[in-house]
Amino acid sequence: MIGFDKDFEKQCGEYLDYLYHLAEKQYNDCADIDTLVQDTLTSLIVKISKGESIEYPKGFLATVLKNKYNAWLREKYNAEYVEYSDGIITEPCNIFAEREESERKAEEYEAVRREIGRLIRIYREVTVRHYVHGQTVNQISKELGIPRGTVLSRLSTARDQIKEGLENMKKYSQISYEPKTASIGIWGNGGLNGEPFSLMRSDIEVNILNLAYENPVSVRGIADTMGMPSAYIEPIIDVLIQGELMGRTAGGLVYTRCFLRKYEDAFGDMPAQEKLADKYASRVWEIVWKHLEPLTKRADFAEMSDKQKATMLLFVMNQMLHDVLLKSRPDSAYTPKQPPDRPDAGRWLATVTVYERNQKRDNPYDGSGPVYVGYRANKDGKFDCQMFDCQSVFGDAHWAYNQFKYRCSLQSILRFYASLLPCNVKTDNELVYELIPEFEKLCILKRDADGEIKLDIPALPFTEVTNHWNPVCEAIKKELFDLLSDDLRKLWSKTKNHVPKHVDEAAYFVHAGTMGAYVKAQLIAIVNKELLPYPVVIGKTPLIYIAYQKKDM
Repeated sequence: MIGFDKDFEKQCGEYLDYLYHLAEKQYNDCADIDTLVQDTLTSLIVKISKGESIEYPKGFLATVLKNKYNAWLREKYNAEYVEYSDGIITEPCNIFAEREESERKAEEYEAVRREIGRLIRIYREVTVRHYVHGQTVNQISKELGIPRGTVLSRLSTARDQIKEGLENMKKYSQISYEPKTASIGIWGNGGLNGEPFSLMRSDIEVNILNLAYENPVSVRGIADTMGMPSAYIEPIIDVLIQGELMGRTAGGLVYTRCFLRKYEDAFGDMPAQEKLADKYASRVWEIVWKHLEPLTKRADFAEMSDKQKATMLLFVMNQMLHDVLLKSRPDSAYTPKQPPDRPDAGRWLATVTVYERNQKRDNPYDGSGPVYVGYRANKDGKFDCQMFDCQSVFGDAHWAYNQFKYRCSLQSILRFYASLLPCNVKTDNELVYELIPEFEKLCILKRDADGEIKLDIPALPFTEVTNHWNPVCEAIKKELFDLLSDDLRKLWSKTKNHVPKHVDEAAYFVHAGTMGAYVKAQLIAIVNKELLPYPVVIGKTPLIYIAYQKKDM
């Protein structure tokens, strides 16, 4: 313990030597080490003057010195400035007194951002969190799940690497050190090689599309903004152009042809859609059940478990409500009869949903599909089986497949499911059998009393679907449209997207996302009111349905 006594002056001299040695060794880039050291020692003196005891004074001083150094770094590199359209830069008067100092600080900040973008991920992540977002070392340690000492070591290494690279003064965007990520969805059918999904190989493609969305830009401009050599960017852009996610002007500028939106803009006015769903839940169900109840007494449906029956009804309602919703769009006249032809036999229009790096995808209305896949054993034009796979709040499906131990194609998964049905389809990938526990967790498969694997999702023969379910669904859709269309149109008209003219079928995307929550909100409202005659567990009822060619007995 220390306090005010005859030895304190001598101790202060020792602490001063200790601080100078520490500062010159670890913080020698500070322009005013004297002030840094003196302010740190003053903090100790103030503590003692208040009667506080410091058990480990050198540890206390080292921590204070580091914090004061970090504060100095943030002031140096993270000073704010505002640039107006006339090019004038205005600084807050309490930060910089003169324009010359402001411009110098801005140039230094841009240079540091460039160097942050060059750091590898483990150093870049802690640096951005600490110096850009102001997170403490303890916060970073907790969120990244790494020891505190590792965070400090990485910050130290990052500072050394940044110092070494500050000689070249190119300016880079925030994208260079905090790239965005995205998901892609399509209307239509992908190409033979999985286009356009296969074109989105990394976040590099995402950020290229984002940078070229509003206006055509040069390849050099994209490269400079992303902090990458043009030599690496050019072949990536060429692939995107060949795949028709991008285009090129006669003057050599490039632009994005697909529709881009932020994740938070993909669902529209959710409270208004939820209110509408609650209002119509009972009436929608009355219409649906009036037509479907007779079908539930037919043999193929009656043999299903209650979970399979509930899934089938939810899936059918999902599809019918989706069709009604699209038909009620105010811009339905601008909807193409079919998506445009693409390379490799594809026919699609693409939507890319952009996320911030650490943005959570936790919206209950998030989802995709149904993803459709079919299988033909012969070339007679007839399918042996078809699968419609929806990712939704009701249960994980095709999004979860990517997390499996083995990556299997959707067709291999379909053939595996169909091999459990009374049809002439066999699995083509033996590795799928090792994934059975994963499918059980997703509530797609289950074991019977004898331990035998069974499908836990609905399946109907093609003859049953074609001759009975399809005609009934058409009648239901007509009644649902008459009931809902006026109110749906009012909600559609509330929001319009700004869509650049160079986006393919730009008019089609003007209202995209406006009603992104309604269909699932309507299903949830029906389930929460317990209108279905079968129990539904949200999160354990994936909306997957299979149609198959029943083999002759």
